[in-house]
Amino acid sequence: MSLLQNEHPWGTGIPHIDDIEKICWQMLHEGATNRKSAMHQAVIGTSVDSIAYMRTVVLRRVDIDTRKIYLHTDKRSKKMQDLEQTMHMSWLVYDQSLRTQIRCSGAIIIHHMDDLCKEQWDHTGHHSRRYYMTDQPPSTELDQTSTGLNEALTAFDYTLEESEAGFQHFVVVETIIDWMEWYYTHSKGNRRARFTYNENDLSGSSWLMP
Repeated sequence: MSLLQNEHPWGTGIPHIDDIEKICWQMLHEGATNRKSAMHQAVIGTSVDSIAYMRTVVLRRVDIDTRKIYLHTDKRSKKMQDLEQTMHMSWLVYDQSLRTQIRCSGAIIIHHMDDLCKEQWDHTGHHSRRYYMTDQPPSTELDQTSTGLNEALTAFDYTLEESEAGFQHFVVVETIIDWMEWYYTHSKGNRRARFTYNENDLSGSSWLMP
């Protein structure tokens, strides 16, 4: 989407704060459902022992009605160790073409070997399962020439049935968003707003100094 100097993604003039909140969630949902969306890939943040760690992940699912965001990861990964300590996570997405940043954060629920995890696994493609099938966990040190994949995994030479072995390592992380911030950059003046939630309902909204 190309924008004129006095435009923003939701029309001309001064946006209503309630409309901004709704459109932010629509943008997040588009990021989860459209691989071409700039928000399909997100940055997540964890904090352990006063040190922040950031990682790029794929935005897998967004439930607008319940204000929940989901990602997939390997149970053996370092991020899971971080998350299991704090049970909390932050998200950041950005679309340069819309000059829009969305930050949000909340408590998490870890789904492993449960119904939701199995549902998401069943929708995970054959080619996307190979790293869950490795013997070595993420962050294992390798030599320079190794990808950590055996010949069959490199060539995708395994059946869908054989790939089920990776389910034991597959995790879905659900974030229950309790606050969200919108930031929009513009030559005539940046705009920023904050939204808070209580039990899935919007409980507060306010304009902030950018």
